[in-house]
Amino acid sequence: MVYFSVYCDPVPGREEELDRFIVNKSKKFWSSQTGVKGYHVYADKLLGWPERTIMIELQDLNSLQRILDTDEHRRLRGEFMTNIARAESQIQDVII
Repeated sequence: MVYFSVYCDPVPGREEELDRFIVNKSKKFWSSQTGVKGYHVYADKLLGWPERTIMIELQDLNSLQRILDTDEHRRLRGEFMTNIARAESQIQDVII
């Protein structure tokens, strides 16, 4: 099991657009992909960075790479980038 985490801040004034994108497009896309076991979005409760954390649970790295290589993912990523001011991502593996 691996986790693909995306940490991001919305463009000021576009918080609602980002959240709509996450719920209506991103979650639907990721949840429909083979190898995806879970999709969770967290909002920061403190003042700081990041405002949103998207954590996608995947069967393995091959599943992630296959999804990242699709044209649909590239299109959605472009749309996602218009709603965020800053982003970072990580791939994490469970060790315990």
